[in-house]
Amino acid sequence: MNRRVQAMEASKAAIIEAAGRQFGTFGYEATTFSRVAEAMGKPKSAIGYHLFPSKLALATAVIEQQQHRWKSLYERLPQQPGLERLTAFLLTTSLDARSCPIAGGATRLLHELLEAKIEVPREFDWAAVVRQQLELAVSDSGGNPEDLPDRTVALLLSATFGLWGGSMTVSADEFEIRLKSLWAPLFESWGISDAAERVERVSALDTTEIDHPTPDPDAA
Repeated sequence: MNRRVQAMEASKAAIIEAAGRQFGTFGYEATTFSRVAEAMGKPKSAIGYHLFPSKLALATAVIEQQQHRWKSLYERLPQQPGLERLTAFLLTTSLDARSCPIAGGATRLLHELLEAKIEVPREFDWAAVVRQQLELAVSDSGGNPEDLPDRTVALLLSATFGLWGGSMTVSADEFEIRLKSLWAPLFESWGISDAAERVERVSALDTTEIDHPTPDPDAA
């Protein structure tokens, strides 16, 4: 990779990080190229329409990069499939979204864009992953996964996002307590009778030394 390409990739990465912070703070509608450039201390022209021809393209880049990270985090979880793995993933990604601007931006963007029926990247399918692990958890507890309501996954993710949206005013420890207090009764209502005790034992993955994987532009 020559210096010109390296400089372009570095610039692109810096823009995505700055955009992630703005999307996470202000949401999709209120974030503009001007706001992203101002946060970087640069003129609007520095964003470069050759890199991101539209705000949706910029939002998509934030989501795509974070989906690589979510996939990496999920694969690193030591818990066995089922309730503990699901809880660990929800906890890890919720805490990560508080400290990582790209994670925070992608989390809010997915919530807002899906609500607005705008197509988003699907490399990491949150709904499919959560549904799979929840069905395993219910089955392991002697229940029938087919009895889960159709809106179960949407309810779990929406409730989790709702707590995350107002989490910056509390400590990480308090946020974790609130998340577990939310999840345990939900899991129990879906037939996992010992959910509270099992959820309480779950710890988040340490993400402090896990870098954002860089998407391969040549990947199919």
